[in-house]
Amino acid sequence: MTAETFSLFYKAITQGLIMGFCTAALLGPVNALAVRRGIMGGFQQTIGVGAGAAVVDAIWAYVVFAGLIKVGIVGTGKIVVWCLCVVFLLYLAYSMLMEIRDNPEMMDNPKVSKQMRFLEDPFIMGFLIAATNPFSLLRWIGLVGTLELSGNIDLAGGAATSFFSAVLVSEMVWFFGLGLVVQYTRNLFDRRALGTIKWVCGLILLGYYLFMASKVVVTLIHTGGAPLINS
Repeated sequence: MTAETFSLFYKAITQGLIMGFCTAALLGPVNALAVRRGIMGGFQQTIGVGAGAAVVDAIWAYVVFAGLIKVGIVGTGKIVVWCLCVVFLLYLAYSMLMEIRDNPEMMDNPKVSKQMRFLEDPFIMGFLIAATNPFSLLRWIGLVGTLELSGNIDLAGGAATSFFSAVLVSEMVWFFGLGLVVQYTRNLFDRRALGTIKWVCGLILLGYYLFMASKVVVTLIHTGGAPLINS
């Protein structure tokens, strides 16, 4: 391995670790869902949600870093994919509304459980909440584009895999720590306090689903299948 190649891989790994950790640590719907599921089901639920979201981020990081996507999904493909995102977001909003209204303990609610059986898997929920946000891809395009402009990273070969791995590992480190915190602090609160936390997290998620669905619709109306950023 030449010194130039080693430098490229080193920068890909270090930048990926930093980006992944900062992305995972942002306050938002993924962390709200991870905390909510952790309170309800323990450490494994938090890790499951985090793993699902981390896989999506790592995939976007890879395809952008490798140069496979530079302007996002455009044309008819963009319209179809974004419309599917809206449908999923509205369904998730409906499911969360039913959960909050009927019973904050989703796992113990037969009515809600029957309606969204596949959403009981924390990995699937984490994956969906990250994948149904089409602006995540644009964020990664912007982040990696900034690195290219600054001369830190060039798009090349196996460095993309290193970048993917670094993002995945750093995000999982964050959610592992979050899972431990939730697991050991939830015993400090009584049942009523935990119920309040779950209810608040549920409202945050409901608001996010509805806001993101409306944002996607408005963006589609204004841009159609055109890219949102310059190539």
